[in-house]
Amino acid sequence: MHHITSFAVAGATSIVVDGSLDVVAAYDLRCCVDAALRQRARFVGLDLTRVTHADLDGAEGLRRCCAAAVASGVALTITGCSRPLRADLAVLELKTRRARSRAHTSF
Repeated sequence: MHHITSFAVAGATSIVVDGSLDVVAAYDLRCCVDAALRQRARFVGLDLTRVTHADLDGAEGLRRCCAAAVASGVALTITGCSRPLRADLAVLELKTRRARSRAHTSF
C-alpha cells in the first residue's frame, strides 16, 4: 500500500511517497511528475523519507521519473531516502550486476 501527495508553490513541486514503491506506486509517482512537468515546474522534489519497501518495478519507475525531468530540463532532487529504500536499492543493484556478469561470461 502507498500514498503519494503532491503540492506546488511558485514553480516548485514537492512530491511525498509514503509506503511501498512498487509498480502501482511507480505509475502514480510518474503521473505526479508528469503533471508537474505539464504545469512547467522548474523544480521537482521527491521526498522518499517514508518509503518502506521498493521492488524492481518501483526502482525503474523512479529512474523513469528522473529521466523525464532531465529531458524536460527540470531540476529534480530526491530527499530523505529511507533506510529500507536504500537497502532495497542496494540489493537490486547487486542482482543487476550479477545478471550482467553472467550475461558477459556466457559467450
